[in-house]
Amino acid sequence: MTGDSNQDYNNNENSYLLKKITTINENFSFETLKCCDKPVVFLLDLKSDYLSQDLGNLLEKGSLSDCKIQNIPVHKILIETRLGKDFAQVSNYLEENCTLKEIEHLLKWIYSDRIIKNSKRTKEILSYFGIENPSKTKLLKNDLKKLLFDEESSDFKLVIKNDEEDEEEEEEEDEKLPVHKFLLAARSGLFLDLFQNLDQNLNNVQDYSGKSLETLELLISFLYTDEIPITADTDQEFIKEEFEDIVDYYQLNPNIPLLDIFEKCSKK
Repeated sequence: MTGDSNQDYNNNENSYLLKKITTINENFSFETLKCCDKPVVFLLDLKSDYLSQDLGNLLEKGSLSDCKIQNIPVHKILIETRLGKDFAQVSNYLEENCTLKEIEHLLKWIYSDRIIKNSKRTKEILSYFGIENPSKTKLLKNDLKKLLFDEESSDFKLVIKNDEEDEEEEEEEDEKLPVHKFLLAARSGLFLDLFQNLDQNLNNVQDYSGKSLETLELLISFLYTDEIPITADTDQEFIKEEFEDIVDYYQLNPNIPLLDIFEKCSKK
């Protein structure tokens, strides 16, 4: 284990400043990032980019798309978040100035951060939208953090039943987590089945996994970022036990070593 305390890490628009405190040997599938005077104690950050893999598959399948560019099914909020422009403006520019192949190459970057080898044209198009360094790592992850629990841009809510009963206190309202259907569907087989078969007029659904609000917030955070933020109040053993069932219940990518991560983390 080697120390490396100089690299800054910016955790979304809340501007939690994190510093990487260790570089763990290559047998470990995550990096540990420590927080400076903020609630996050450390962050489990997967080295393998499962997020881009899952979103890349979503682009290929066109699942839950809500609009099209040159007859290619796409997801409006993702296009707007990644390019920083209104969808109509993006669509008009691409259809007037780009070939179908160029649009396909651009969409590959939008959904997976991947630049086609020697694709000078893709970089020119991204430059038009103000993105000058598209090869920089983790741009996709950082963009999706802007959507995490963002009620304004979300198109659905997960209702978390509050089962705590206290006769002396008024009954608390159920918690509602704002989410984006396309993103949850890309990462979870259960959500994909749910949203494909759900009445499109519904804007919320109760979560039946029986897991705690804290665990489900960590799960949603992971689905958006491939990261699991651990705070000083997190009961790591409890969360680990709940995640054992969550991996199967939500039909997550079986290659993601979530349980290994918690096991190795608890030994640090």
